[in-house]
Amino acid sequence: MSEQNSLQKIEKYNENKVVRVSQELYQLEKIRWRMSTLGYRLLFAISQSVSSIEEEILPDVGFEKQSLFKYLGLDNNNDKYNRLAETLVEVGQNMLQFATRKKNGAQVWQGYTWITAYNLAVDEKYVQICINPKVRKFLMQLNKYACIQPKYYLKLSSDYQNWFYPYFKNYVKLHQWKVSIEDLKNALELTDSPTYDPQKNKNANERFLSDVIGIRINEKVKAEQRAAKAEKRAAKLIEWDYVIDKKTQKPVGTLAAITQHTDINVTASAVKTGRSYTHLVFFMSEKTATVSNSRKEKDASQNQAEADMGKRQQTRKRSGKNQDMRSIMQDLFSSEPSAQAIPNPAFVQMPEKEPKRFNYDEDKIREMAKMSKMTFAQMVEKLKLLHDENGYYKMA
Repeated sequence: MSEQNSLQKIEKYNENKVVRVSQELYQLEKIRWRMSTLGYRLLFAISQSVSSIEEEILPDVGFEKQSLFKYLGLDNNNDKYNRLAETLVEVGQNMLQFATRKKNGAQVWQGYTWITAYNLAVDEKYVQICINPKVRKFLMQLNKYACIQPKYYLKLSSDYQNWFYPYFKNYVKLHQWKVSIEDLKNALELTDSPTYDPQKNKNANERFLSDVIGIRINEKVKAEQRAAKAEKRAAKLIEWDYVIDKKTQKPVGTLAAITQHTDINVTASAVKTGRSYTHLVFFMSEKTATVSNSRKEKDASQNQAEADMGKRQQTRKRSGKNQDMRSIMQDLFSSEPSAQAIPNPAFVQMPEKEPKRFNYDEDKIREMAKMSKMTFAQMVEKLKLLHDENGYYKMA
């Protein structure tokens, strides 16, 4: 191990600093790497610390101990020292495997450990980690990479969620990504599982879709499959629903968690070949993280106009005049959302922009609900309306 004065020291935890994850790690036909949730978090922390280094010699990394606990999400864990020790062993043993070919075309798999040594002492300030030079190209001076941040991935609780999140970030600009189910099983090392082996379980791929991806077929998909079969054509892609927890009745699983906790929305559709599902198409979109300064200024200047609009709506109600509901809906969904306010649009269709703060009477809400194919209560909840003493509904 290096002396402490030659370490790349990481003194403070930074939840906003970008982690660069190499796109090469998600070439499914060439690369395999699997970790536990804590293993992924440790690798992400290491990558964050060395990805911008320009030197050819890969330095050892020294994490200030309490900062490393935060990077792993263990700062409030009573067993954090043992969990950290176990994670260091895991990352030191689990190999990055990648395929190459000989001159004769034969495929060869090679494997390298991520780290070669570590030093964890209870009475020392730093946890010292020696990175394997063989994996340098996957951690430093990257040309193609996805950017992720601890404030998002620390909210992901399963191994699948942590593996898939950088995968989706790599391809989010493409908005769609098609991949074979078999390639995903290979990458996730599930080919030997009887549960997901079509030779041992006739519903293996359906179980993979529900257990690993977290999606379930819905009536729209079934209807499209029947129509496509009758018309002898390929079925159109329709997003499947998320798996629903039986107790809470809320969406759960890999895609639902990534959508709920991170900066992207992800849904998926399964593609049939013959009678079996063979491919997945993922649909990805970025959330709007912040409202621009110009937008804030514009909102400030519109406050009075919006108040006046609310008054005019009340006046129209009293006079019995009807409004053009389409223009109301356009106004209602015309401002920008925050990242936290956007669930995945596949299972809850949210407006692209934040609703203006109008007052609505019950008739208007019922008409909007009918246009949106919702119940009255669903529309009230969707718009976050409160019922005031004058009989109107207003924005919460």
